[in-house]
Amino acid sequence: MTEEIRKVWDVELDLLHEFDRVCKLHGLTYYASCGTLLGAVRHHGFIPWDDDIDLFLMWPDYQRLMELASESFQYPYFYQSIYSEPDAMPNACRLRRSDTTGFTKWEYENAGREYNKGIFIDVFPLFYVPDTEEERLAQKENVIHLWECIRGYGAWKLRENGRPIPRDYDKYIPVFLELWRQNGEMPDVTRLKENYLLACASCAVRSREVGATSSKCHQKNLMWNTEWFDTTIDLPFENTTIPCPGEYVKVLEKQYGDWRTPVRGGAMHEMMAIDPDLPWEKFDMRSIEQILEKEEPSG
Repeated sequence: MTEEIRKVWDVELDLLHEFDRVCKLHGLTYYASCGTLLGAVRHHGFIPWDDDIDLFLMWPDYQRLMELASESFQYPYFYQSIYSEPDAMPNACRLRRSDTTGFTKWEYENAGREYNKGIFIDVFPLFYVPDTEEERLAQKENVIHLWECIRGYGAWKLRENGRPIPRDYDKYIPVFLELWRQNGEMPDVTRLKENYLLACASCAVRSREVGATSSKCHQKNLMWNTEWFDTTIDLPFENTTIPCPGEYVKVLEKQYGDWRTPVRGGAMHEMMAIDPDLPWEKFDMRSIEQILEKEEPSG
């Protein structure tokens, strides 16, 4: 573990502290999720090769936090959502520290230069999953269609700006253009992303299962018994504690199977740059561009 990653962890723990403050202020419940939940239970902190913090909020609290964010988080904190950042994706929000630099390959390739690129923690919504297979199928088709429209918009925008399109994304451009044709005008992209979230939230009443629908629609290991999240328990996490689902063992078993045996891989973001001491606005993006140019094959 490098000194730089330990500095990143310190920033993320500070972000967690600020996130916890705001949630407690407004009576919002959140949970450690994914690798962060695994780290809290198995390592009492970060998984040694992990570089992020992942959190869950149930959709009503997640929606409420997006509404409160602009007045609740002050510099250097910035809550990145579809309402505060035009290029933000709808499947998660990010709480960032604007006095640092930390961004992924996806963000470098797809987001504009004004997109906040500070070190971040991820905040994902949890949705009720429809109980019947018929309702699940209808929801899944709608969610996937809207996701393809959003991807198509992103690819179309890159093409219009003369930038390379990520592999396989160009196939979504016709889906977005068909939506444009049907609307008779350029779709409002924020509204499109909002509709995606509302499709994920189409089951408005408590159901047997909750799921990370906006990340992977109805993926079996990302759907859990709703009752497992009815209570929270604070578990040690580095120099603090973090709220976890009351039935965290069942949550981990459903998601990971044999979660007790450490398996390295798949935890870290594909980070293009990390600098805990440099505000992202002062980061020289040309350094990334020069590296990529050198990696391109000649001829």
